[in-house]
Amino acid sequence: MTSGSTLTVVAADQLPALAMSSPDEADRAARAVLSGAATPLDQTYALQALGIVQRERGEVRRALRTVRRGIRVGNEHGLTARVTDLEASLGTVLALAGRRRSAFDAFDSALEGAEPAERARILVRRAAVCFFFQDLDGARQNSHEAAAILERLGDTRWEATARTNLASALLGLGRFADADAEYGRSQELAERAGHDYLATIVVQNRGDCAHRMGDLPRALRLLYDARRRYEELGVVPPEVLRDLAVVQLAAGLTEDAATTADELVAVLEGARDSALRRSDGFIAAAIVHLAAGNAVRAADLARRAARSSRRQGHDDAERHARVVLLRAQAAAGAVTKRHARAAAALAAELTDRYASERLDALVLAGRLALATGLPELAEDALRTAAAGRRGRGSALRRATGWYAQALLAESAGDRRAMLRACGRGLDVLDTHALSLGATELRARATVHGSDLAALATRRVAVDGSARELLRWTERWRGTLHSLPWPEARHDAELTAELGRLRAVGSLIGTHADEAERRRIEERIRRHVHGRDARTDAAAPAGHAAVPGPTSRRSLDVRELLDTLGGRTLVSIVGLRGGRFHAVVAREGRLKHVVAGESGAALDEVEYAKFALRGAAVAADAVAGVLLAAAEPGLARLQETMLGPAVRELGDGPVVLVPPSTMQSVPWGALPALRDRDVTVAPSATAWLRARTSTPPADRRVALIAGADLASSGAEVGVLAGVYTDATVLTGGDATADAALDALDGSWLAHVGAHGRYRGDNPMFSSLELADGPLTVFDIERLQSPPYRLLLTACESGVGSPTGADELLGLTTSLSALGTAGLLATVVPVSDAASVDLSLIVHERLREGDDLGAALLAARRAAAGARDRATAWSFLALGGA
Repeated sequence: MTSGSTLTVVAADQLPALAMSSPDEADRAARAVLSGAATPLDQTYALQALGIVQRERGEVRRALRTVRRGIRVGNEHGLTARVTDLEASLGTVLALAGRRRSAFDAFDSALEGAEPAERARILVRRAAVCFFFQDLDGARQNSHEAAAILERLGDTRWEATARTNLASALLGLGRFADADAEYGRSQELAERAGHDYLATIVVQNRGDCAHRMGDLPRALRLLYDARRRYEELGVVPPEVLRDLAVVQLAAGLTEDAATTADELVAVLEGARDSALRRSDGFIAAAIVHLAAGNAVRAADLARRAARSSRRQGHDDAERHARVVLLRAQAAAGAVTKRHARAAAALAAELTDRYASERLDALVLAGRLALATGLPELAEDALRTAAAGRRGRGSALRRATGWYAQALLAESAGDRRAMLRACGRGLDVLDTHALSLGATELRARATVHGSDLAALATRRVAVDGSARELLRWTERWRGTLHSLPWPEARHDAELTAELGRLRAVGSLIGTHADEAERRRIEERIRRHVHGRDARTDAAAPAGHAAVPGPTSRRSLDVRELLDTLGGRTLVSIVGLRGGRFHAVVAREGRLKHVVAGESGAALDEVEYAKFALRGAAVAADAVAGVLLAAAEPGLARLQETMLGPAVRELGDGPVVLVPPSTMQSVPWGALPALRDRDVTVAPSATAWLRARTSTPPADRRVALIAGADLASSGAEVGVLAGVYTDATVLTGGDATADAALDALDGSWLAHVGAHGRYRGDNPMFSSLELADGPLTVFDIERLQSPPYRLLLTACESGVGSPTGADELLGLTTSLSALGTAGLLATVVPVSDAASVDLSLIVHERLREGDDLGAALLAARRAAAGARDRATAWSFLALGGA
């Protein structure tokens, strides 16, 4: 018996369904049927299945030829029922080719005289095409009728498809809860029927629905799962890449979204016949690249989407593309009355009232109209957009509505209403952040509040008091320190994956090992991104979820001034395209001063760090030359960042609160700060919390060294003789689990180990211990972080600026978890010089100094240029 005859007898009539669940298998089986002595009936099944596979792969022209061939075979042999079914398949393929009228003609022909079961199946496919062409009511009606027929007939597989289409129509109509419930029924039916491909489509659609409902962790979890399922089935359709890119962007994962968008474009460019898919995909990719700051790339993709949509007659898709094009042109500097009117006209024409592009078009029209002197148009556009602040949908949409309301109030000269709207919008985003169970997402999601924060801060910097400027700066900076921390202690899956990461990390030496490390890291990120912070879903049986605070900790300015005592706090904020502004808090008073141009600062910082990096590891004579050459740049950096604030510092300790992009400045190297007790904090609120935190009653000390005491942690042996009751971990004993146990709840901890800063993914920045890397994700598992922690690892104080004004890295997570004081470096330093510095710092801590004063003592004790460069490279972070 040949394979062809076996397939003909056993599987031919099942091939169309197989094409949806196992495309590769269906392709092989259909070709086997067609190459054998198949009956005309079996040929029609095989050709239909092959056409479905080609359609799903984007090979639309080939699919048209294949399905039409099946219709010819059916007509030649009088197979009326098969011709009816194939005509419905033809209608779907014609729709994908953008031929709307021909598609519906094919469906109308198929429906003539169809029996109930046939009618239902045709209606299922007709509904999908209605949805494709944005006829949402038509899609809902066709799907509802089909589902009712199929439920009566007990056809589980097709009923699942009908309910999927019904849910998609409800989603498009804004009935999100109804859509999610219908998707749930559909997934259950598909999985019961063994229809794996359809079940995967439903999982993807549920991800899109979760996104529209504002549940980003669930959306990410579902879309990551959908992509995994597709990969196992051998086909990754562009739609899942499109949805994933959009949700990653909403979650603030801009770099991930851009990578996914580029993958999406590559897939679409390899499937030129997939006209409607190409339009939708290019629009999504354009939106992502616009958010990533690549306006030229975004404009190109938007133009391609508009051309493709116009050729198809897909009017709404063309309008969406033109909105994105206008936004890209505005980002590139095209601010004209013509652009303002065009944006307003497009917003009025878009039929999908829940599309983000419509809201974006309204806000764009309002902003451009304000900038070009069209006040009536601005008021109309912004008033319509502002209605979204109280409507249904995601927190991001409501925040955009509040931004429109703020612009409207500003244009009316109502300062109080403008600031109130900005505050309400940021409140919405705080609630949004609380729903995210990943630190990275919380930090990155603050980017959505950048416009609100900039609008309010720019205004109060011009006409507000110093107190008002400080309050508004604190309102949007240091969110990680102001919100309760996501629960990670009981996450068994995360713990297991981190163990696997350490295991492979200790074996890195081949491309295969490196590839495995990256796979594990990606699994960890996907798992954490999908974690829901609203309940402790990771808690094991017998452990109740412990609710924590549910709102942001706000700054009490009076408490801050009282707690400062003889200290001076300088809060620095850089306005977009402008100057640094500083609020100086000292002796119970606040003063606002204006410093230098913010654009020049980053280059000066990089040069200063370059000089310190060389001097800290060079011979003393060379180090002296390097430091002398750096002096003019350090003086310029001081003038740029602090300006007249230098004259307001007084004689006591100084607390600096810089923007996140400037936290890793070697502040102790600046001329006015070298001989001062200086600490650095991510926000005034974070410093106040650290300063007023209660140290543990048990003054337990933990001393941990990396595996190679010759190159890192050499001071641990000396310190072990000083802290005789300390927990000491060295060599093979210094494992990640042992280190976490020792760090948990300690009064003072010192870790001397090689560090690795991961600019590509700061949550995987790590300390190298005996069994591999101790990452930020590991640190987050601590139940009670150390009160004080000294890190001599190279660049342990460096983090990645992200979001509105956040920082991701080792020290950020520790301080946000509750570590009151940290010592860390901003450049690689000499191991030998670090030993001497560490011993001085510990001596001063034992005498009662805090970290800022102890580090000052170490700077003063530095005799040679190399020691001085090393001391300047350390920062005291926090308030203890």
